[in-house]
Amino acid sequence: MIKSLWHTQTTTELRLQNTPDLSAAQSKVISKYSMISLGTETLVLNKKIPETIKEYMKVPHMEGNFDLPIKYGYALSGVLNNGEKAHLMHPHQDNCFVDNKAIFKSCQELPLTRIPLISNMETVINAIWDSNVTKTDSIVVCGFGNIGSLLASTLKHHYNFEVKVIETNVWRKQKAIELGFEIYNDNNGFDIAFNTTSNEEALQFCIDNANEEGQIIELSWYGKSNTSLKLGENFHKNRLRLIASQVSKIPIQKRKEFDYFKRKLLAVDILKNKIFDKLITNIIPFDEVPDFFELVRKNKTPNGLIYLIKY
Repeated sequence: MIKSLWHTQTTTELRLQNTPDLSAAQSKVISKYSMISLGTETLVLNKKIPETIKEYMKVPHMEGNFDLPIKYGYALSGVLNNGEKAHLMHPHQDNCFVDNKAIFKSCQELPLTRIPLISNMETVINAIWDSNVTKTDSIVVCGFGNIGSLLASTLKHHYNFEVKVIETNVWRKQKAIELGFEIYNDNNGFDIAFNTTSNEEALQFCIDNANEEGQIIELSWYGKSNTSLKLGENFHKNRLRLIASQVSKIPIQKRKEFDYFKRKLLAVDILKNKIFDKLITNIIPFDEVPDFFELVRKNKTPNGLIYLIKY
């Protein structure tokens, strides 16, 4: 039997399913850690996926549908029968039976806890590419959660850029300070803002404080939520650019140089830095994950940056 996580209309639960037969072109991956993509998974369990993009938002090996119940999740690490480490796009599940071509194995140098971060690191890479950021730009990262902490740490430690953090949550703000980031709290503008908050007030702050011809790279996904922005003031006066960035497509200007496999290799290379271990703040035993999501449903999510499930 295999055990997997399902979101229903009212709760989150672990379900047992029969073990499928393996073909010659398939392998078993014994799960070790999976990453909770908190923003997206919160939208999923609250049924806030827009009707027009439900097909687009399906993930590999998902079961059920966005009207719930659904077996949903993002990325995990595991080991093969021969002991090799593996990265896999798969919902939260203790053992996975998948086509060999779905398994990414060029991650042997990473610890199993860092391997699930590969997919979100690809999101970070896309955002950096979308921004065309340079050493002369003044940079802020708005929001120091999962994506924000990964992005700020990558800019600082891999690309050696100066980065300031905007964060209203006291716990996350303190974590950013402990990790060596300066908190943005002055009247000076900035050239590039990366918004990771899924919060329209934060996005408006980025727009209102960007320098002339500044860029706001919007990494958030709002689902069905409406946003109300004032675009008649600084946005108009300063000729700002608001750019949507997300992971599913490589930016056009990078497609001659990178395909999806090469982008994953870059993500692995960046994640070799041990600094990223400090972003993994919450490791939740698989059997306790339904309790975690019950807190999410009640808007009582425990403080954290990156949340991992341990199998």
